[in-house]
Amino acid sequence: MSERRPGLYEKLIRPLLFRMDPEEAHHFAQRLLPLLSILKPQSGGWQISPRLATKIAGTRLANPIGLAAGFDKNATHTEWLSLMGFGFAEIGSVTAQPRPGNPKPRIFRLIEDEAVINYLGLNGDGAEVVAARMRAAQPSLPVALSIAKTNDPTVVGDKAAKDFVTTFSAMKDIPMLFASINVSCPNTHETKLQELDMLDAVFQELTKVNSNHIPLFVKLSPDSDRELLENVVSLVSRHRLSGYVVGNTSTDRSMLKTTKDTLTKIGPGGLSGPPIRAKVVAMIRQLCALKQKEQQIIACGGITSGADAFQVIAAGADALELYTGLVYHGPYLPFTIAQELAEILEQKGMNLTEAIGSAVGVVAASV
Repeated sequence: MSERRPGLYEKLIRPLLFRMDPEEAHHFAQRLLPLLSILKPQSGGWQISPRLATKIAGTRLANPIGLAAGFDKNATHTEWLSLMGFGFAEIGSVTAQPRPGNPKPRIFRLIEDEAVINYLGLNGDGAEVVAARMRAAQPSLPVALSIAKTNDPTVVGDKAAKDFVTTFSAMKDIPMLFASINVSCPNTHETKLQELDMLDAVFQELTKVNSNHIPLFVKLSPDSDRELLENVVSLVSRHRLSGYVVGNTSTDRSMLKTTKDTLTKIGPGGLSGPPIRAKVVAMIRQLCALKQKEQQIIACGGITSGADAFQVIAAGADALELYTGLVYHGPYLPFTIAQELAEILEQKGMNLTEAIGSAVGVVAASV
């Protein structure tokens, strides 16, 4: 596969967007999404190879490339997302109560690393508003939901479990691919939900109210250590959850080219983009050795090419998500990744299901 050349987005559009504040550029890009219906992707066509067909949580997808949570926090753009080439999209993260998030500026580009640090703090419209919006929407692709705890330092212990249940209960009658329980956001008052007893209570209460049997995934930080993974996998297996989203953003700065002075000025926040991909791959490999066969893994972190996609799939991921890559490579990146991934699979004589876990000797849960 030849090296990808910069396209129209990288040459002309990105320089204009990068003159804007990152959060303003994000909202501007969202407003332009309807224009994609009259344009053609840079990858050369609309077709997605049948080699990429897969299943997540029992639902057949045209391709395994999903939009990560964070791009469409409040379910305002679901009708346009398939135009970008995605096979599915994760909405949110949604919290029980509406929150303004942390003070601005709160999104920062690390151009040398093609990465982003965000310190948004789970801003959003709240579960009731998002639920009403999703009921009225006509999504263009299967939609999943990311649920997080309201960013409030008083919401701990039993209150935290009830907070997750409040969000899920508001939305559990809406058709969705899966719901992911986000216990990995570094931009709130608690950097991690470390109390496994509380996590146990969240899973227990969610399964009680899950009358429509929506598949439940847990979203884990790529910074999670082996002991935490083992404990979470034990809980996930006991409560019969469907799998894992690996990972979210990272607080680790050790792999960056961006100067320490710049990072100090930015301050805290969650790092996303190519610098965290190695951590995500390593975590997927660990999970493959720990999880039950039927549980699935969705990779999320630093995927910007077909080669990256194949790497996480071969490590054991059944599907993948991206967001930061869109900032640096444009709205048709999913089409490009799909085309490149299909070429890799063709060269190897595989379909997607055969590729899942091929580097670690596991059999795909999606068979």
